[in-house]
Amino acid sequence: MLMAFIAIVVRLILVVGIHEAGHAIVARFFHVKIEHIAIGFGRPLLQWQSRSGIKWIWALWPLGGSVRLLNTRIAAVPKKFHARCFDKQPVWIRVLILLAGVIANLILAWCALVLVFSNGIFQRPQVIQSVQEHSIAFDAGLSAGDRIASVSGTQIDSWQGFARSVIIAMGSSKLKLTVLKSTGEVQQHSLNLRNWRIRPRDKSLLQSIGIQADMQVKKKLKVASSFWESIKEAGSTLWELMFFLMVMLVRIISGTIPFSLLLGPLGMLDATVYSFSQGVSVFALFVASFSLAVALINILPIPGLDGGSILYALIEKIRGKPISIAMEVLLYRLAVIVFAVLLFNLLMNDLQRFIARG
Repeated sequence: MLMAFIAIVVRLILVVGIHEAGHAIVARFFHVKIEHIAIGFGRPLLQWQSRSGIKWIWALWPLGGSVRLLNTRIAAVPKKFHARCFDKQPVWIRVLILLAGVIANLILAWCALVLVFSNGIFQRPQVIQSVQEHSIAFDAGLSAGDRIASVSGTQIDSWQGFARSVIIAMGSSKLKLTVLKSTGEVQQHSLNLRNWRIRPRDKSLLQSIGIQADMQVKKKLKVASSFWESIKEAGSTLWELMFFLMVMLVRIISGTIPFSLLLGPLGMLDATVYSFSQGVSVFALFVASFSLAVALINILPIPGLDGGSILYALIEKIRGKPISIAMEVLLYRLAVIVFAVLLFNLLMNDLQRFIARG
């Protein structure tokens, strides 16, 4: 229980705290007054006020955070303080403040990946234990004992890397695989993903294509040869993960990946605790992936998110005046309703997953 608590607190401080710190640092640089910085939403569990007048809050529901800046569109502000109000700043300053959270998440993800490759991470080789008959893996000619060495000419070193390649290639008639047979022979195979879809009943992506991974194969340590190499590896992996997350988002919106496979709050807590228990490198990789997901979600042009506020600022720049407060409030309330519905469905996904697992 203590380890679970520590894992959750560390994740929130790293991912959410650094995101909000990005906003706060840039706001302070431009002399915009910060009223409060909160981790979580709802009733405050802990709060204190710094000498500079900023209220720090740790709230009940660990589902994000916020930085509240002085803003005449939220509450009446004496005219003498307008120069320190967020909404009175030029559009380019507001956009920079809003982008700062996303940039902070990207920097955090990169630092976490540098740690992963500097410290090393154990990964299980992509050896197949069995192939289900009449599956796309079976039709491609894959068999037990095969080791998948590369996908479309790019070497892979984990099942996670293979899964990312498959999802990105959904809808393709040919995903070229280089396979090392148990006899030592190297063969070329092609997965036909044109009509392939992940089904809600599939427990994993590998199962959906008919592959059972060999979990008895000994893991191998992947570690960069130098700190400079870990920096380069972290940079390339950062953009690979970001591209994969964007593709995943498109697949989910289009319905090619079932919504039921997404982790909700309970699933994320479970993943946080599990990765924390597996050591520094595994937890750092989880933090990097989660931080990138937070960055991607926040940049979407949806009311209540940073991307939505950036869109409002750009509309104001084009129109010459901001959208009405009434319209902004209406859009925000609609977004909250949609978020509540999504959150409920994600919680149901988690509960069904836990019941099936139990």
